[in-house]
Amino acid sequence: MIDTLGPTRDTPVDGPLLPTALRRPAAGVAAACAALLAALAVVVAGTSTATPVDAWAQRIVATHHALHGQWPSLAVVAGEPVTVVAVACVLAAWCARRRRWRSAVLAVLAPGLTGLLETGLKPLVGRTIATGALSFPSGHTAGVTALGLSVTLVIAGGAQQRRELWVLVGTFLTGAGAVAVAVGLVAEHAHYPTDTIGGFCLAAATTVGCALAVDRVGRAAPHARRWRSPRPSR
Repeated sequence: MIDTLGPTRDTPVDGPLLPTALRRPAAGVAAACAALLAALAVVVAGTSTATPVDAWAQRIVATHHALHGQWPSLAVVAGEPVTVVAVACVLAAWCARRRRWRSAVLAVLAPGLTGLLETGLKPLVGRTIATGALSFPSGHTAGVTALGLSVTLVIAGGAQQRRELWVLVGTFLTGAGAVAVAVGLVAEHAHYPTDTIGGFCLAAATTVGCALAVDRVGRAAPHARRWRSPRPSR
């Protein structure tokens, strides 16, 4: 009898999100981001004023003529919750249609968990801006970073060659996008610069952690299926 449980030529490959060569470096970067996030949270906890680093960065943004006008507002739109949720849902649906389940899970899990952690950390840290709103970490920066890294891993996962290069290029572009959103937020006096650094660190640590966890479950799943699958009848 033909065993129909095995993969066929038309079965899409649901490979790992992170290339093997980048798993340990990515875990190290995630740990460093988590440590920096914790350190910043301790420094700014319960405050409502700018740190020396914030004041220095704010002066640069305020004196740069290219950062005035409508540009900051347009940059901030990329980190709006509705933008992040919409793109994440479309990305997850596309991955599910292609039966790339690891990528589909990451597309929902990474931005979603990042948003939940950001919402929970704000009152815990208790940092406020001039308007009295809680500001650390920045949700807009965290959202666009989590989304950008998710898109990066999805694209790299579908690449046939040079996956590591795709991850590095996508990470660089994500960082550039996060900087653009962060500068827009500072220009509009919606966040202190350290709030945006905290948002980036939160998203980077969360997204990499989610990718590593999904890959670990994915590697264990085939063994579990083989253990439970009955032997084919002869």
